Amino acid sequence: MQPVKQSEFDSHHLTDDQGNDSDSSIDHLQRQKAVLEEQVRKLQQVAEYRSAFLARLAHELRTPLTSILGFSEILLTHEELTDTQRGFCERIQNSAHQLQGSLSQLSDLSRLEAGQSELHLEEFSFEDLLREVCLGLARQAQKQNAELVCQLGDTLPTIVSDRGKLRQAVYNFLAYAITRSPGAPVIVSVEKELAGFLLKIEDEGESPADCTAFVELDSSNRRAGSSELGLAIARQNIDLLGASLSFQNREPRGLQVVIQLPNAPTDAMQR
Repeated sequence: MQPVKQSEFDSHHLTDDQGNDSDSSIDHLQRQKAVLEEQVRKLQQVAEYRSAFLARLAHELRTPLTSILGFSEILLTHEELTDTQRGFCERIQNSAHQLQGSLSQLSDLSRLEAGQSELHLEEFSFEDLLREVCLGLARQAQKQNAELVCQLGDTLPTIVSDRGKLRQAVYNFLAYAITRSPGAPVIVSVEKELAGFLLKIEDEGESPADCTAFVELDSSNRRAGSSELGLAIARQNIDLLGASLSFQNREPRGLQVVIQLPNAPTDAMQR
């Protein structure tokens, strides 16, 4: 038997150590991967439970809320009330309308998070939609003592899009502008472009320090209020519609929201 040289022994020993270290690293990475996959699975399950809970909550509260709105409307319309009683009924009705809006937003948010939001494309008058939105917000503007100015210019051509999602997006951004501008004008303008429409909403509220903060709204923020949720939903609807969204501070104060809409759905929207 030939003696084993010390250098050969050291070489075999190092090779074995390197192999063991490599196997140990692989095992460690595999264990980490398994832990991360389990954490992702649990987070997805929690998100599904939350979306289901929000949808169920919105559904369960709609029935009693409809009764409150219905009976308050009957009292205001058909009953002889004192000024104090009428004020109480109007307060009940206003609060119910606010709650109804919040429930609708929660329901929409749960569908968006669950990936269940679908596009229902149709051809319609963009001009009629804008007039409808402005009319729907006239009372809110009156309460804020804000002047709502709708500048549509020449007759606009029709657009092919999801009417409901587009209406909700424009409504939410315009409602937010009104709340920002008590006692000041809010201007809505739209113009036709070669490939679509350019919609602008301008207010005279306090200029935000960072406009990009509006683009990066996080609907999971626990401190988010009704307006923030509405903007988060509007932003996601804009993305679904294949449109672009931008914000810019105005001088000397105010915020301008710009929505660029395509004439018709793109291939990505129709998939």
